[in-house]
Amino acid sequence: MSAAVTLSRGALALLLKIISTPKQQVDAEGLSITTDFKELLNTRMIHPLQNSATSINIDDQDCELLPCRSGSGYRYFSPGAGWVNVATTSIGKYQVSNNHFLRCVQHWLEISSHQSVTELASGILWDLGDVWLGKSRVAVLFCRRAGIAQTISAVNLAFSSFARRRSAVILTDSAISQNGPPIPGEPLCITIHDLLLPDQQCVSAIDKDLLMELLGYGRSHQSKRPPTWCSEDGGELVVNGEQYIFTGLTHKRIIRQLFEAWESGQEKLRTAAVLENAESKASALSQAFSGCKVNWKNVVGYEKGNCWLVT
Repeated sequence: MSAAVTLSRGALALLLKIISTPKQQVDAEGLSITTDFKELLNTRMIHPLQNSATSINIDDQDCELLPCRSGSGYRYFSPGAGWVNVATTSIGKYQVSNNHFLRCVQHWLEISSHQSVTELASGILWDLGDVWLGKSRVAVLFCRRAGIAQTISAVNLAFSSFARRRSAVILTDSAISQNGPPIPGEPLCITIHDLLLPDQQCVSAIDKDLLMELLGYGRSHQSKRPPTWCSEDGGELVVNGEQYIFTGLTHKRIIRQLFEAWESGQEKLRTAAVLENAESKASALSQAFSGCKVNWKNVVGYEKGNCWLVT
């Protein structure tokens, strides 16, 4: 494989957003052509499909697109400004260069490029190969559209015949759906973004120390993080160095709200609002956390209709 690609945090977030669309495509006309978008083009993470646009909408009017006389790009005629050139990047569709992206994830995890990327579920799940975490050998997979229950059903079926399912981790584009069937072997499922350190602005590697910690193979270098920290989906909370792992979707949503409030200096939140935002049907926090195996009361305080993060 060629040299590893480095992406900014924003470009990776945009890429994962496009990956989560049904066809891994984006319509440039309806998208702001940002620095992140141009970065994905320059790193070949996305590529243009054949431009089929014949017009562009300007001030609620469709203007016919014609090729520029120079042979590069397009232009349209404006009654007020005459001929106006249109950048090629602002029209047409772009698609994720899927194999290139998966190879980059391999490189970020230091998986040998000699290990082939194998599709396990059509357009959904790929086996990226094995990585050594300390003395443990772990299978790494990538799953897209992880937030959809139908996706988890496809993963469940694929894992039924996956030989290394008991020592596997699934990287995802988004928080995994809690509505699908349980995945055989109960692999760790975690979004790529949750493996980035809070102050990490450029992605050239995935935090293997954190993976080791989450899998129970060792502890990460806690000095890299503040004493109180929460993953973007609320699944991992660290309070004064003590780690709490939440797997329920409602639990994650509640924890993330409490952490964000604490981080912004807001002392307490209304419990009813927290439950509503978490899309919980429970009328009390104790009901919402019913069945949770984590000692959640160590980090969640509540009384008189209010709740807060206990630090």
